[in-house]
Amino acid sequence: MSIHRPKRVSFRSDRESESSLDPQEKNRPESWSAAVQALGDNAQRPYSIKETYSIGQGLTHPKFGLGVVVEVESAKIAVLFESGERRLAHAMT
Repeated sequence: MSIHRPKRVSFRSDRESESSLDPQEKNRPESWSAAVQALGDNAQRPYSIKETYSIGQGLTHPKFGLGVVVEVESAKIAVLFESGERRLAHAMT
């Protein structure tokens, strides 16, 4: 009969150095409030899965509220909301 032994957890940081981050990561705002201030008077569009978004664009989500697009992939966007970053679908037809 064998004894189950769980894996040991390492508390060392395995994060990569900041110099190896991709260009989109380097341009991300530090906080939600800074990102919203950078929007200025730009209109925030209501979020729709059918719309296409670009980096720096503001949007309003029915559940998460006001957010700013910080990363764009082909069918997904990363949006920084006051509660944290969320991945949402976009450009779906």
